[in-house]
Amino acid sequence: MFDTSLFDRALRKRIEERSRERAECLRSVIAALKRIRNEYDVREAYVTGSLVVENRWNEASDVDVAVGGCSGSILDVMKVLEDASGRVVDVIDLDTHPYPGTVRDRGLTVYG
Repeated sequence: MFDTSLFDRALRKRIEERSRERAECLRSVIAALKRIRNEYDVREAYVTGSLVVENRWNEASDVDVAVGGCSGSILDVMKVLEDASGRVVDVIDLDTHPYPGTVRDRGLTVYG
């Protein structure tokens, strides 16, 4: 039998680090969404994807958000969120998405 305690500790440490990174990114994204609400007339905002699903977040993960009410400012919203998170951000425009209800149901509501 092999002693795997060193590997087990390293794995636990990496999982804890990833969880902290995910929580920090989520806090940054939520704060940025709240900060830009009035500036870009964002009516509703949700965080979706791996950022809101435990154990799916990793070093290569992007940030997925959905917003409504600001179709003309999607690229501006994306830039603010990318600057805040340090990650690539995909922004779903709920005003034009074919199934906005599904996005709302599956996402973490920030406001709306």
